[in-house]
Formats: sequence, structure tokens, C-alpha cells
Amino acid sequence: MTTIVAANYPWHQAIWQRIQEARQQQRLPHALLFTGATGCGHEQMVYSLAQSLLCLHPTEVGYACGECRSCKVFTAHSHPDFMLLELVDDKQSITVEQVRNLDRFLELSRSYSPHRVALILHAAAMNSNAANSLLKSLEEPAENTYLLLFTDKPTALIPTIRSRCQQFRLALPTQTDSLAWLAAQKTTQSARELLALVGGRPLAAIAEDADERLQQKILFFNQLKALLLHQLSMLEVASQWEKYNRQELLDWQIEWVQALIRQEIGEIATEDSIELAALAPRDLWLLYERLLELKALSTHPLNGRLLVENMLSLWL
Repeated sequence: MTTIVAANYPWHQAIWQRIQEARQQQRLPHALLFTGATGCGHEQMVYSLAQSLLCLHPTEVGYACGECRSCKVFTAHSHPDFMLLELVDDKQSITVEQVRNLDRFLELSRSYSPHRVALILHAAAMNSNAANSLLKSLEEPAENTYLLLFTDKPTALIPTIRSRCQQFRLALPTQTDSLAWLAAQKTTQSARELLALVGGRPLAAIAEDADERLQQKILFFNQLKALLLHQLSMLEVASQWEKYNRQELLDWQIEWVQALIRQEIGEIATEDSIELAALAPRDLWLLYERLLELKALSTHPLNGRLLVENMLSLWL
């Protein structure tokens, strides 16, 4: 089971205020779908909302008090009025049996909190049977219940689920907010370089800062930029890259292209990603597909130099 700690970050202030205003006016929908990139603390914010809805004495701005009976058992992960549904045991999907258990939970009487609350992480991982089973709870909600969903892949959710939820799109933090927050975390590496490596996601930047392979990734990033700026030749870069694990090289590039695609569809980007986007191929989806194809070949006994030259040529 994933261990989540309730937390609110500066870049969530506007969306939090919007939710709390709806709550105060008693028009907060029973089903809320939150979408956004991982590595930005979005899951923690939704988890904070769950605790807030269960709290017996929330603050004026809607945060959980942290002191009442409800908050204490929530922090201990033993709240009788809260259920967390997520991927378990390294499975690839959320099963219909998990959702049926959730449906039964939502029908129970409340113990002592003002609401019963369920949170589905990785909501897009529900298989078709699980997703269809959830529709009943969405269409015929039990009294005083809230169903919160989070996913970084909203288009993978069936349309009938999306249409029955109030949707909240959680954007990437601005670079200013991210850098200010990272400065307070006292990262060992440059916060700006860390953000560039992870496509502007501040919590992912913290994880990257603890990664032993960080300097290697910074090297890859700078060499790729130098290649696109024609400061290094493909042969010069390939001679360096062929020394490294092919799958790691491709995973890093695929993650970068995903960040560029998020930027293309309207997410806020870092200065470095804007520069790389201006140099990268126009058709990012095609680049993404080609890199995935190469990853499928990366474990085959192919010529290392040839494979690396092929992946670099995709950027050119």
C-alpha cells in the first residue's frame, strides 16, 4: 500500500480555495475527479481534502485541525469512515472486487465523522469491469458521502465516469513557485537543473536529488541540448552514450518527451524545457512512439552504437 501524507503546497492554494468556497456554499459535488502530472504533490492535496472532509473541527480555510479524534485516527491510517483504493501487490489494474468493496463501504452508516470519504488513486487503472461497477455509486450516491478520484491519465478513464464527476485539472506549478519551494528544501543540487530534468515537477525534483544517477542524467540532458544546438556531433554524443544502459537512456528521453507534450497541451514549463521544445522535432507524439519502439528493442543483442545513433537521430 502507498504511504501518503496529507500535505498542501503553495501552488494548490487557488484550487483549494475554490473547493472550500463550494463546500461552504453546500454545493460541493459528491464525486470529484482530479487530474494532473505525478511528482507535483497533487495526490497529497487530494488526500488532505479527504482528511478535511472527515475532520470534526476544520479551520476557517478548510484545513483539517489535526487534533480531533477523526484527524488522529486518519493519521494512524485506521479511520472507519475513510477508504483508500489503489493498485496493490504490483498488479496492473484495480479489480472489480476492489470496487465492489468500495461500493459496500459507501453504503455503511457513518461512525463519527460528518461524511464517509473514499479516495481512488490511479483511477485510470480500473479495468473495464471495475469502472462499470463504480458507475452505480456515481449515479446513486449514498447520503453524506464523497468519492475522490485522482489520475495522471484522464483520457484512459471511460467517458461515463468523467461525465459523472466534477473535474479539477491540476496544472504544473509555475517555475517561480517550484524554485521557491525547492529552495526551502535545501537540495544538494541546483534546483533549476533538477526541475529541468523532471519537466518542472517539484516533488519529482526532490526524488531526483536523492538519486545516485543524478549527475549522469544532467550529463545526458546537457549533451542532448548541445547536439540540438549543433555544438556536438551525433558521433561525439553517441560515443559517450553507448557506454550507458540503453533502457535507462530511453526511459530518461521518454520522460522528457512526456514533459514536452504536457507543455504543448498547456502545462506550465521550465525555461530549460521551453528551450529544448524549440529545438526538438515538431511532432512530439511521433518522437514518443519511435522512442517506445526502440525501448522494445533495447534488450535485444543489437549493436550498441547503432541503437544509440538511431535514438539520437530521432531528435534530429
